[in-house]
Amino acid sequence: MAFPNKLLAEHEKLVFDLRPHWIELLYPAFWTVVLAIAAGLAQKIARHHPTPQKVVLVVAIVLWIWLAVVPFLRWLYTNFVLTTDRLITRTGVLAKHSKEIPLERINDVTFNQSVIQRMVGAGTLVIESAGERGQETISHVRNPEQVQLAIYKETEQNSNRMTQPAEGAPGAPPVGTAAGASIPEQIEALARLKREGVISETEYEAKKAQLLSRM
Repeated sequence: MAFPNKLLAEHEKLVFDLRPHWIELLYPAFWTVVLAIAAGLAQKIARHHPTPQKVVLVVAIVLWIWLAVVPFLRWLYTNFVLTTDRLITRTGVLAKHSKEIPLERINDVTFNQSVIQRMVGAGTLVIESAGERGQETISHVRNPEQVQLAIYKETEQNSNRMTQPAEGAPGAPPVGTAAGASIPEQIEALARLKREGVISETEYEAKKAQLLSRM
């Protein structure tokens, strides 16, 4: 299922919304085939005994739901999302579980691929971030090399946006003037961004301290 746009902030834009790679569906597909064959054979063996036939059928259905349907639904309702502000992993069919990493906290992104994963275009991302968790591992990512590049690009752009006003913001100077502005002018621009809700108080203080350290 697609990531709901209503969960995005007003100024936030969606960069990509990915489900896990289809390789994750091999497990439920394997059990679907195995249980179908096993149920068919059991039905033939017990064809003269109605009660055992029903028992075998019920057991096969229960195992199929547990080993195939549930993993498929888990795959269907898992989103790996990159926005202009954060990286989100969202899972769950009924009860939702979401993990978010602000882009400014991402320190490094690496990926690992086995030979088979490289052949099918899958891989595992390892995201190093500042915070309590420190490291986040995301498995079965589609085209991990391209995803890694997209995260790096968006992280860099997010860092640039933190030090200059957004184009078209009320009272903001044109894009490109912040690079040549003095440190007091850049701090004032950050203060405007904070007042307009573009950046948080924590982000403002961090960038202000970074600028003051250059004086």
